Amino acid sequence: MLSSIYLKTLRDLRGLIAAWGLGLAAAAALNVVFFPAFQKMPEILTFLKSLPPVLKTFLGDIDSVFTLEGFLKLKLFDILPLLLAVMGVSQGSRALTGELEHKTVDMLLALPISRRRVVLEKYLAIATAVAAVAAMVAAGLVAACAAVGADIDRIYLLAATFNGLPPTWLFVALAVFGSCAMRTSRHAAILAGGVVIGSYVFETVRLISPELAGWR
Repeated sequence: MLSSIYLKTLRDLRGLIAAWGLGLAAAAALNVVFFPAFQKMPEILTFLKSLPPVLKTFLGDIDSVFTLEGFLKLKLFDILPLLLAVMGVSQGSRALTGELEHKTVDMLLALPISRRRVVLEKYLAIATAVAAVAAMVAAGLVAACAAVGADIDRIYLLAATFNGLPPTWLFVALAVFGSCAMRTSRHAAILAGGVVIGSYVFETVRLISPELAGWR
């Protein structure tokens, strides 16, 4: 049975889950609702095709932007993992250093459980919070598609939404590790945030560099 550390951490994150989840779900739903109006603006396609080749590389198949799948990929799914990582890292970096800064770490470590379990349960609570936000985004997408009668595979929506969770959980783990190894949450956030930014910079360079095209 999970101890109160997991449940308490998750309870402390309720407001954050609600704010991020409802905000991202609303943004996702608005993209679905706006898409029919976007389809009626062919001048956008002309503009996109006139962009420099480097920018076209980032967009992928430009014609697919006028399908709901391509539109959501451009407007939502390409940036959702980064947003989830920001949320997860910001909390993971405070997992233990936050206790130090609030002078509650002695009380926490006095509990009759191992320190390893304390860290693990805090990590699991943050990972659960990130997954809950992703689930709210998926629910918002499915509800919006049903409301407007969008012809799109619901399995695709779920897969595309949850696709960013594994790397996000990895970034959260790194942030929690930094929280254990460093004395301030700022330093832990810089460590994990640097890896997040570095990975996205590498992915950006990989898209435009033939030498790195085979790296994933």
